[in-house]
This record gives sequence, structure tokens and C-alpha cells, in this order.
Amino acid sequence: MIITVFGASGGIGSYVVAFAAQRGHDVRAVYRTAPRTSPPGQARILIAADIFDPAFAVQATRGADVVVAAAGPNFAVRHNPRTAMTSPPDLHEQLARALVTAMRDSAPRARLICVSTASMGPADDIMGTGPRLLFRFFRTVAVPNLGRVGKDLQAMEDELAASGLDWHALRPVKLTDGPLTGNVRAGSQFAMKSVSRADVAWHILTLAEDAEPGPLRTPVITASSRHPRSDGTGSIARPELSMDDPLLERSRDQAGGCG
Repeated sequence: MIITVFGASGGIGSYVVAFAAQRGHDVRAVYRTAPRTSPPGQARILIAADIFDPAFAVQATRGADVVVAAAGPNFAVRHNPRTAMTSPPDLHEQLARALVTAMRDSAPRARLICVSTASMGPADDIMGTGPRLLFRFFRTVAVPNLGRVGKDLQAMEDELAASGLDWHALRPVKLTDGPLTGNVRAGSQFAMKSVSRADVAWHILTLAEDAEPGPLRTPVITASSRHPRSDGTGSIARPELSMDDPLLERSRDQAGGCG
């Protein structure tokens, strides 16, 4: 498959590039600036200071089978939303709009997979009262940047829902830098569990390779202690991936951003 990855330098996107390359896919890795080290495998580098540029979006997505949007907001201190946000407040909405517009002509049958959130707003309607009030306080009073990102991700999901494309927006609750486990729960129920960026990337690749992923467009993504299964409602069978592969070591070294 041809897989285009926006946010290839991020904490999730770098793993997606590495996993996809390890699986033998034709990877187009999109960066806003030249990467410190080359991406793993045979991934092709595409650089655009303006990733929202319509012409670039067409170029990057033309003929792709899967397009992954894993770009995340940047802060003055990596992964620390308590510090100043240095990226546009509507980053996700702008990127979704650019990709949807481009893909309608350049890759109308491609699958668009984006990273959203289950804790900053879009999943409020499936939360219990306690978690909803807790997260609402956290993102409006304690860390307002999280509320801004949540509104942007909701706007992104709205763009996707109106697109007419084959789209999916994964909603992790809390991201960590933990290892790949392959035990990922993807479902419609909210659970206050974290999940590693490696596992989210693994699930993205699993979804990319699934010919019939099911109707759930906005699954909540958490770690699962249950044995992987493939019935479309819970954990999904793990692709053959090796965390000892040097491709992944290079990916971990260059990971950055917030996604």
C-alpha cells in the first residue's frame, strides 16, 4: 500500500512511518522541516513548511491508499501543554480541511485516519458524569491549552464527518511514551485508561491494513489487558512487528511533537 503520513516527526507519526516501512509499505513521510535523521526504511521524505497548502496536499496524497494525520500541536516544552502553544490553534481543523479537499480529487478511495482525543471534548457525550466534570475542569481551569486543542479536534471530526470519505478519528484518552504491547482496546465505551503512542501507531497500521474495519468511526483507544482478538469490537490481532528492529530505534530517537 501507499501510505502518506502527516506528522511524521511526532510521537505517534514516527512510529507509524517505522511500522509501515517495516511491513513493506510504500511510505510518504511528511515533515514541516527537514528531519534530523532520515526516516526508516525506504520512506520518501516530503517537506512543506505549510502543510495546509492545497497544492502540496494534492501532491502528498495523490494515488495513496491510506492517509494518516498524526500531526500534533507544538508547545514551548515538548508534550507539555502547560507551556505556550507554538502551533496554530486550529491546526487539526486546517489540516483535515486541506486533506479532505485534496483527497476528493487525488485519492477519493483512500482511507483517512486521524488522531483525535477522548478526554478533551469530542467524547464528552459517552462519558459518565464524574469523568466529564473532571476533564472539563482540567481542560478549562487547570490546563486551558487542552481545551483549545479539544475544540480544534472536535472541529476536525466535524470536517471528517461531512467529507464523504472513508475516515476514522481515533480517540486515545491519555498518551504515554510506553512500549508497544499490541494489546489495544478500540470501542465505543469510555474508559479512564492510558495507551502508549507506539500502541496507537500500531492500531493505525492495523486499521490501515483492514479491508473491513467496521462502522465505528471514532473509537476510544486504550490499553487492554485482554488477549487480542479480531471481531471488530475490541482488541485487534497484532501485525508481525519487532520492537528490536533498528528502524524503530531510529524512530524513537527522532520522535517529537505532541501527537
